[in-house]
Amino acid sequence: MAPLRRLLILASLLATCALRVAAQEIPPPDDSRHSMLRQGMLGLLPARDAVPRAQARQRCLPLPVDPPNDRLQGPHGDSLLDTRCEIAAYQALGSETPARWDLARYRWVSIFTAEDTTRGSAGRDTVAEEEAVLLEAQPADRVRAVWHSRYETGDYAVWRSITPELGPTEAGATLLSVMSCVNGTGGCSQEFLRRHADGRWYPIWQVWLDQLPGAGDGIRHGVRIEPAALRGSAGWYRDGDPNCCPSQELVLRLGLQGDSLVLLGHAVRAAHQ
Repeated sequence: MAPLRRLLILASLLATCALRVAAQEIPPPDDSRHSMLRQGMLGLLPARDAVPRAQARQRCLPLPVDPPNDRLQGPHGDSLLDTRCEIAAYQALGSETPARWDLARYRWVSIFTAEDTTRGSAGRDTVAEEEAVLLEAQPADRVRAVWHSRYETGDYAVWRSITPELGPTEAGATLLSVMSCVNGTGGCSQEFLRRHADGRWYPIWQVWLDQLPGAGDGIRHGVRIEPAALRGSAGWYRDGDPNCCPSQELVLRLGLQGDSLVLLGHAVRAAHQ
């Protein structure tokens, strides 16, 4: 327990380095329209040592994490007593051989003293979290973590899932898509980051939304965009449509212009029944 907690504290301190590296490109906290893009950028990690891929497949890497009171919605006391992590999944992303990028999924279980003090000194709160970690291949079959997102699961969770995907762009750049889906009927939000060939990451501004008729007012539950092809679709709601069932479907053809995702073409058609 003690060694893991020391590593987590060290990882938390390193998070400030990530902010200094990318601060000029991160949307400000008061920019509510781009709050999810900001969260995606804050998931970028400072330069880290590479580890053998075999080790990354078997053991969770200690990465920066916000304090419990800043990231957890469920009950948890003031004292963290134990933390356990297991690898839930590990896979290569993309079709390249050998793989250039890997995705690891962690399951965390943390045991706290009870937030409800009436339960006595023996009371405990248990919190479950998942973490998605994007790793880049390095020489000698090693990998290095470059981006992550850790989120609470269970009854108090805000997010149902957070899924990174990759797509190539011109001149050796890489496009990272982050799809964040909320619990319930709130839908999903998809944001994009691009790593240029020199290794620097930049946010992608989705100006295509403002180029749609009515600035996309017919979209209620987000859009699914394929990061490799930059084609997407979404339910398109008309007045009177129930929340579950849009009567139309929006089909999109998008393109990258610099660090902006722009509208190249679109159509609205009857929704598939």
